[in-house]
Amino acid sequence: MEIQGVTAMVMVQDIEKALRFYRDNLGFTVQDEQEDWVVFHEGVSLGLAPEPLPEVNVALNAVIITITVADVRASYEELTRKGVAFFVAPIEDGATTYATIRDTEGNLIQLLSSP
Repeated sequence: MEIQGVTAMVMVQDIEKALRFYRDNLGFTVQDEQEDWVVFHEGVSLGLAPEPLPEVNVALNAVIITITVADVRASYEELTRKGVAFFVAPIEDGATTYATIRDTEGNLIQLLSSP
């Protein structure tokens, strides 16, 4: 099998709110948009969940989207100015720095930089 690329689909309850978060806060670029889904050039898509989340969501945090950036600390400052709350502030682990936020639906998004 030769992998040509990978796209992550994030299922959401409020697609308009999620679209604004990914586009306006994270800077993702919309490639295609329909009423119930959005595809970004960055390899992530949003899909309108076909049914409401159960009261107890056992799949919560089952997937983490990792975004590689040049400088996690600079990205942290930029996103904080935009009002994005961080779940985990920047942490250095050897030569790697990471920080974690939640999107509008509680999904984890990790920013990562390493030399």
